[in-house]
Amino acid sequence: MILRCACLVATREDRLLLVRVRDNELWYLPGGKIEPSELPQETLIRELFEELGMVVDAESVRRLYSVRGPAYGRAGDVELVCFAARWENDPLARGEVSEVAWIPTTEVGRFAPAVRTLCRTYLRRAAV
Repeated sequence: MILRCACLVATREDRLLLVRVRDNELWYLPGGKIEPSELPQETLIRELFEELGMVVDAESVRRLYSVRGPAYGRAGDVELVCFAARWENDPLARGEVSEVAWIPTTEVGRFAPAVRTLCRTYLRRAAV
């Protein structure tokens, strides 16, 4: 079974907005699990508000790509349905998120496996 998640891909000066959940060692993209009754865009907006207090401009949400890779801390794979979006306020860790930071994309050893795949496949290619 594949765990499907809606995630925000936000970059600034070769840094990626990432979160650590429940003090896990590795960092993830902000977002969360897509519920059966939700569209991925709805999940993204809900999760960013619940976990980071981010108020997303729903009109700005744009699907980028999907990335599949090994799930971190559980069996199976994860599919990251990745979006770009604008938001109004600074993200703040709350709920199950223990930390939020802009981390250089060169520090992939700190990232969950599927986020590493995202960096290799999409973010590095875009920088070339």
